Amino acid sequence: MLELYRQGQRNFSNVDLSDALLRNTSLIGIDLRGATLNKVDLSSANLIDANLTGANLIETNLRGAILRGTNFSDADLSWSNLTWSNSSNSKFIRANLSLTNFSGANLIEADFTGALMKGSNLRGTNLRGAVFKNLQSCVDGEFSGVRNLDERTRLYLCAIASGTHPFTKNDSRQTLGCPI
Repeated sequence: MLELYRQGQRNFSNVDLSDALLRNTSLIGIDLRGATLNKVDLSSANLIDANLTGANLIETNLRGAILRGTNFSDADLSWSNLTWSNSSNSKFIRANLSLTNFSGANLIEADFTGALMKGSNLRGTNLRGAVFKNLQSCVDGEFSGVRNLDERTRLYLCAIASGTHPFTKNDSRQTLGCPI
């Protein structure tokens, strides 16, 4: 696949790359719609403007990856690691983000409309301009130390948040500073 990418091919829709080691690779503008990328190591990879609509990325390592403008709509990123990633302007519309770890990520203007965020860890993320509308769930979420979360969004999340994060054991509503 990497050789074909280097030769100019960008469409790798529906490919199965499960368990692949793609650390530090540059895959700018790649089309991986519907692809299976379970347990792939994409740490520190460059996936700017990639299309991963409907892709399966269960337990995928995207730690420190550059994901600006990437489309993860309808993708399954459950149990994935996006710590310290730059996911600004990315779309997570209707994505399954159950137990996804975003700790320390740049999520400026990311769109989470309709996402399933049960047990997601957003500890220390930058949420300036991030969109959280019509979430399927944010039960058991971790929001400690989030930066730039606007008040209207915080109150929306407070209205639907409950439970405790399964790993940090922090109360979701307390991590958001919700009124009692």
